[in-house]
Amino acid sequence: MLKLEHISRSYKKTRALIDFSYEFGRGVYAILGPNGSGKTTLFNIITGNLKPDSGTVTVSSKGSRRIGFVPQYPGMYPDFTAAEMLDYTAKLARATDAGEQIKEVTEAFGLGEYMDVRVRALSGGTKQRLASAQAFIGSPELVVLDEPTAGLDPMQRIQFKNYIKRRRDDAAILISTHITTDVEDVADKVIFLRRGCIVADGSVDEIREKFRGRCWELPSGLNAPEGLPCRAFGEHIRVISDACPALGAVSVMPELDDCYLAVFGEDGAGAS
Repeated sequence: MLKLEHISRSYKKTRALIDFSYEFGRGVYAILGPNGSGKTTLFNIITGNLKPDSGTVTVSSKGSRRIGFVPQYPGMYPDFTAAEMLDYTAKLARATDAGEQIKEVTEAFGLGEYMDVRVRALSGGTKQRLASAQAFIGSPELVVLDEPTAGLDPMQRIQFKNYIKRRRDDAAILISTHITTDVEDVADKVIFLRRGCIVADGSVDEIREKFRGRCWELPSGLNAPEGLPCRAFGEHIRVISDACPALGAVSVMPELDDCYLAVFGEDGAGAS
């Protein structure tokens, strides 16, 4: 469905993507990395908004609409109502059952009460939900979502994840984020992208297994050793270390947050 081979892209002296190769089929793919890891550059290349310095992108599809896309900063016509934006997208996508599709995404993303509201009057989170809803109109076989949960409250994040799970068998859905909880329950595959390179990939369980033995939990009242990546975990502290970091520390199975910390605990900044 989507095949990337040896994709590289630089901005002046900064290398944003370095020999990126991956093949995507149906399912949900989470591209995880901090700001500057190359996620947006990757998505702009996939959608044809940016040319790579080298490498090839192959998109194969049998549907009438090949790609649904939500950029990091989605642009919409400010004088259109939400209903008009969805109807406009359906016309561009040549959706034969536009009414049914619009009804589905309206309910899925909780947009019902905003359908007659002009885009310029919508809140940031509602605009983000409208942009995501548009991406699925026309039944695309490839959906590319760049930071789609930015500005969403917890309930809206749940609605988003529920809909993504429903559509996972219909398309290849690529989601970029640096918030692991937004994708941990829905991702079929996770790709950690650091400074333009894939540093780990696999299912959530496979990723956790890769970092087994590097996550330690300190008992309450014990501080983390200086210089080691750590995070609060209830009353305890979780520390990333190749060896036991302190007397009384217990080795635990890492969660995706811990794996993220293991990869990006150091400065992972690169090109955006």
